[in-house]
Amino acid sequence: MTTKYDAAKAHFAQHDRSKDINEGGTVWSGEIENCDVCSRPMSSETYMIDGPVQASSRPMWGNLCIVCAHKSSPTIGWGKAQLYKRQEHQWRLIAGGPPESDDLDF
Repeated sequence: MTTKYDAAKAHFAQHDRSKDINEGGTVWSGEIENCDVCSRPMSSETYMIDGPVQASSRPMWGNLCIVCAHKSSPTIGWGKAQLYKRQEHQWRLIAGGPPESDDLDF
């Protein structure tokens, strides 16, 4: 039987591009102790999502555990939600960052 946690982890693992991210990439500034929605401790989490905390036209954003993000912001992408992965003592952006400058329309 698949739990909500297992389903959420599998969903976000599909977006994991960490092997393609260089060490000089974007890292989260500051500590994230708990999920902003359910207060799950983030110290043992692999992924953190910076995304909307509810589905609405003008949602508040927060730092979410995978279960809460799977419910409210499962789409990773610029302007939708960013996916971070714990690497040692920091959160590194691995998906959903800004588009490459070649992809911008001017």
